[in-house]
Amino acid sequence: MTENMGKLLKEAYYALNNALDSVARRYDLTAAQMAMIDFLRLSSGKKTINQREIEQEFNIKSSTVTLLIDRMVAKNFIVRRESAKDKRVKEIFLTTKGFDISDVIKTIIQSHDSYVLNGYSDAERDVIVSFLKHVSKISWDGHDDQ
Repeated sequence: MTENMGKLLKEAYYALNNALDSVARRYDLTAAQMAMIDFLRLSSGKKTINQREIEQEFNIKSSTVTLLIDRMVAKNFIVRRESAKDKRVKEIFLTTKGFDISDVIKTIIQSHDSYVLNGYSDAERDVIVSFLKHVSKISWDGHDDQ
C-alpha cells in the first residue's frame, strides 16, 4: 500500500469538519458545538453528563472542554451546574434553546452522513464504520520498533 493512512484520515477529518462548520455557522454554532449538543441530546433522560465525560467522549483536553462549554453557555445552548453529590463535579444540561435545535442538528448530521456514504452498499458502509471504529481505538504503544 502506497497511501499514507494518517494523511488520508487527517484530510478526511478536515473536509468533514469544514463541511459541518459551514452548516453550523447558520445556527451560530461550530461543528464541535453541534456534536456536543447531539451527544447531550442522546444522553438526555438516560444519564447526567459531566465535563469529564465530555472530555472522554470527544477525546479532548479539559481546557478545551471548558472553553467549548463557556462559549455554549454564553450562547444559551447549555447550562453548567454543580452536582448535588459532589460540588467539584460540573454537570452539563441542554437549555430549551439547545434542546430545540438538537432536532435540527440530528437531521443535519444524518443528512451529512448519508451524503458522505452515498454510493456505497450497506455492506461497504459497515466496513467503513468498522474500520473507523478500529482506527479510533488504535494505540501506538509497543510499536516503537516498527
